[in-house]
Amino acid sequence: MRRLAAFTLALPLAMAACSQQAAPTASPSPYADRPELQDAGSQAILARYGNDPGLTAALQEAYGERPGTLAYPSVPALNTQDYASDRLAYVKRTGWGTVSNYNAQYSAYAGTSSPYTGLDWTRDGCSAPDGLGLGYREDFRPACNVHDFAYRNLKVYQRTDANRLTSDDVFYTNMKAICAAKSWYARPACYSAAYAYYQGVRIGGSDSF
Repeated sequence: MRRLAAFTLALPLAMAACSQQAAPTASPSPYADRPELQDAGSQAILARYGNDPGLTAALQEAYGERPGTLAYPSVPALNTQDYASDRLAYVKRTGWGTVSNYNAQYSAYAGTSSPYTGLDWTRDGCSAPDGLGLGYREDFRPACNVHDFAYRNLKVYQRTDANRLTSDDVFYTNMKAICAAKSWYARPACYSAAYAYYQGVRIGGSDSF
């Protein structure tokens, strides 16, 4: 993504995160003929991922064929005793939470040294993964912002593969939350784009973390 705030990734970072994609699958998606998915962007995503189980699961959620999953990870509590530990806990609470929580923290603290010094609040939006999902860069900007915050701070204070995976999973959850608020007709295309963006950061995002 151009990174509105992470795949919240910086433009170069977000672009790197989305530059690689999975190889096309051999079998076509069973959803390829659905009228809600006939736009060029959705067809490109369906052609890329075919019957990939992850895309199928996303579309099943979009069509109400399986329960939606919008769970967030547990985050550490602030203990107010150790500055470094509390700062890391704050990064996780903000980067692994909802868009609304991130927005509140950004409004209160971006451009300041509060509540902890050394935090990176920069963001540059989303770039579409390898040309897929181009129409959703603005839709997913709020989720990208949260993701950028997680990547840019966790790579400084606790750079682990597990933290990167959690950050990506939360990114996907926040995108699906955005999609779930759309009309029933618009939901499937949005969910398919969310899956493509998620794959973009999973496959190509390691250099940005």
